[in-house]
Amino acid sequence: MSRWGKKARVLIDIEAVGLDAAVNRARQDWQHARHLVEVSEPDGGLDDAIYYLQLTEKRYMYLLSQAKREHHRKQA
Repeated sequence: MSRWGKKARVLIDIEAVGLDAAVNRARQDWQHARHLVEVSEPDGGLDDAIYYLQLTEKRYMYLLSQAKREHHRKQA
């Protein structure tokens, strides 16, 4: 278990919440993960923080690309 406790897995229904809201939430999660890496100490869970940072960054980039595709599709 990581230092921040076990997180419940959250599935987001993009249609129900809205793609823009999902992108904004993913951005907030990514910023939070960046902060955790900055405040983590090498012996106190830095590996977990880096893993979480990579995970949230990938999710944010994926949702951002989905939003861009959706935006281009609406304009066409």
